[in-house]
Amino acid sequence: MKKETSFYHRWLSMVFFSVLLLGLVGYASDQTSGMFEVSIVAVIVLTSVFHLLFGSSSSFFNVVFANGMTIYLCFFTFFVESIFSRLPQSFMVAGFLMPLASFLAGAIYWRREIAEIVQTPVVVQDKKFAKAFLWLAPISLIGFAAFVLHQSATMEVSLLEKFFLGEMTMIAIIVFFASRDFSTMLMDSGAIFGDFFSDNAHLVKPVFAFFTFYSINIIVFAATYCSIERLSVTPHFMVSGVERDLTFVESMYFSLVTISTLGYGDIIPETNAVRFVVGLQTFLGTLLFLFGVHAILSHRKK
Repeated sequence: MKKETSFYHRWLSMVFFSVLLLGLVGYASDQTSGMFEVSIVAVIVLTSVFHLLFGSSSSFFNVVFANGMTIYLCFFTFFVESIFSRLPQSFMVAGFLMPLASFLAGAIYWRREIAEIVQTPVVVQDKKFAKAFLWLAPISLIGFAAFVLHQSATMEVSLLEKFFLGEMTMIAIIVFFASRDFSTMLMDSGAIFGDFFSDNAHLVKPVFAFFTFYSINIIVFAATYCSIERLSVTPHFMVSGVERDLTFVESMYFSLVTISTLGYGDIIPETNAVRFVVGLQTFLGTLLFLFGVHAILSHRKK
């Protein structure tokens, strides 16, 4: 009974994390690719079948698996937006699902070999691990060729449909033969991430201390910027080309951008008083970063 409950909980956490991460990207890119609902259903099916076949030897496997699915969706959205935006939605759905279905079919076909590798306590050899990345070369070549060949916007949609399905078919065939190496790489990566966090658990306290001081700096200076605005009649900031007072949310955003030295330029300090405070925050933030990194590295050696 306990084993069944544990199995169900691992599957539920695996599906939940995958849906959460892929759903976030899918929703953001839905206007371009229209893959939000399709990607959610696909990731639920894939994670469920994978869990039934191999289980999740490490909780970090969920992160690796979901991240792999998300990367695929990002690349697919890029090519749809750049090349295949004129295709009907049905072709996009079919093209998106073909490599995923091929990967799942390959994992089922080689399930015994994958299971044997996963169940061994020895980490996959570096050469075998790197072999999975070699499969990306022909896939990348197909993607590059598609990007070069389809730059012309005058190609008829019917011809573009044939090219799209042909390219996705070639990718699906490669993915089928690469599924064994990809699956073992995903499993092994999950175990590696688990070992990494286990070995570095003692760094939680110094990292949390650094985060605490870092967040205090952001909040204190954000409050300072807002207070200066309220105590003065003259606006001290220019926001998107308009001189006006900052809201607290804007001051938090400006404080975060300042301490990280990003400097987007959408909010600009206009007076010398505020510029002095900005310089002070940047200086203290740099010192905090240097001493924080030193403290974390020193703690790591203990």
